[in-house]
Amino acid sequence: MKRVTIFGVVTALVFALLSTWLGPRMIGWYVTPADQPAAMSCQAAVVGAMHRLVQTQLIATAIGFVGGLVLGFLFRRKKPAATVPAAPPPAAPAKP
Repeated sequence: MKRVTIFGVVTALVFALLSTWLGPRMIGWYVTPADQPAAMSCQAAVVGAMHRLVQTQLIATAIGFVGGLVLGFLFRRKKPAATVPAAPPPAAPAKP
């Protein structure tokens, strides 16, 4: 179980790093900020985009953790089955 948990945490960290690296690109592709006049501040668009970045990171971390747990369970080492020693052959009857 320890190995599965470690696998889950490592994949969660990998997905968190990937979402940090790819998140701004995905937000730029997916979210088009509302049209604003040139004189207006774009603070609302920046706050909204950063909120989506944080959501993307949290979701990617959760997906990575769950995926890591699933992969850890699928590829875990199987414990060898306990072998029962064979019974000794019956003793020959004693001759009187």
